[in-house]
Amino acid sequence: MTDTTIEAETDRRRLLRRMMLLLGLFFVMVQVNRSAGGVLATYLGGPDGLSPTDIGTVMGTMFIASAMIQLPTGILFDWLGPRRTLSYMGAVAVAGIVIFALAESVLGMMVGRFAMGAGHGGVITAIYLIAMVWAPPERVAQSTATVVGIAGGIGGIMATTPLAFALDEYGLTVSFLGIAALTGVTTLALFFGLRDEPAETRAGPAADAPPETFADPPRETLGQTIAGLWTVMRMPELRRIYAMGFCFAAPFMTIGGLWAGPYFTEVHGLDAEGASLILLSLIVALHLGTFLYGPLERRVRSRRRLILAGVALQVGTLSVLVLWPQAPLPLAIVLLVIFGCAAPFYVVLAAHTQMFVPKRRLGRAMTCIGLVGLTGIFIMQTGTGALIDLVQRLGGSSLTGHRLVFFSVILILAFSAAIYRRQPEAPAEVEK
Repeated sequence: MTDTTIEAETDRRRLLRRMMLLLGLFFVMVQVNRSAGGVLATYLGGPDGLSPTDIGTVMGTMFIASAMIQLPTGILFDWLGPRRTLSYMGAVAVAGIVIFALAESVLGMMVGRFAMGAGHGGVITAIYLIAMVWAPPERVAQSTATVVGIAGGIGGIMATTPLAFALDEYGLTVSFLGIAALTGVTTLALFFGLRDEPAETRAGPAADAPPETFADPPRETLGQTIAGLWTVMRMPELRRIYAMGFCFAAPFMTIGGLWAGPYFTEVHGLDAEGASLILLSLIVALHLGTFLYGPLERRVRSRRRLILAGVALQVGTLSVLVLWPQAPLPLAIVLLVIFGCAAPFYVVLAAHTQMFVPKRRLGRAMTCIGLVGLTGIFIMQTGTGALIDLVQRLGGSSLTGHRLVFFSVILILAFSAAIYRRQPEAPAEVEK
């Protein structure tokens, strides 16, 4: 290796670290909005506040918007590149945060949350795509897990006790206008600081470079990009991955991101501050799990089994709370912390997907997974809100409502895992 090559590789790593830092700062702000449901559910609820159905719908609207934008985002990632796509969509999200901050009705809150979800719907895919282009192949999952785990953890923490304090001291409008300002600054930083690919990649491969199965063809037209999306959606190799993708975020966002706060206040009698501290521990657990999945993915022989083991842990912990919803507070916290650690298997599922898709279509494949996963969040959040409302109308207790929430999440996890368990580890297995 020549001195020039060593210097180029050093510059490449330095630029990758800088871009991952920028993406991390941006993702912190995204997670503040995504993870705020637990605190907002307590703040907006109560005897004179919104109903559980309204809360579930307002919070879930962000995720159905993110789901709806996934396919167009996949096209834009592969056609315009992550830098422009993420920056332009980030501006939409900032507008949504402002609308939510100023909203005076449920409809206004839904409009704001919808714009936030649409604008931030592609952030994890963008992080993965940047890592895939800039990092060595064996480091992609770990690089992604590190950024998502650390930055997401910081954002999730900010969405618990600090957000609860800000809402109590300054109210919803001032708090979220401040979040909008910070999000706008990080969005501008992405526009000026990201690079879609190294200069040598844009220049094309060297003359003596060996051919690769998934080598990039000439740049696609927009029509070819859209046609490629349809191809990715119909790939039989990805159907079971899509089934598991339905649960890559929905179980935790339904429990840790929405109903855990009311569960601890209504079932265990905690005040809002005490519940927010527990939510903080759950968010830390979630992102600790994200961080740990990266190194685990490099060490295990089967990505499928690693994901299924994570699902089994989630089902096991929730089963205890279904059978014993009034478990002692320390035990309930420990169970949900384990649940949070096991939940974020997305980075492993993304690495598994990469085995079956050419690089030029990976953005569209990732956003297809995002489509089903974010749709899952909307369905589970709004569905469980309606379920709790139904129990209340029938005269049932809060205990029964939360028990049914835990049980419904178990059913969905088990169903998705039953489909995914037959997914091959690699394309060669399909041919055998």
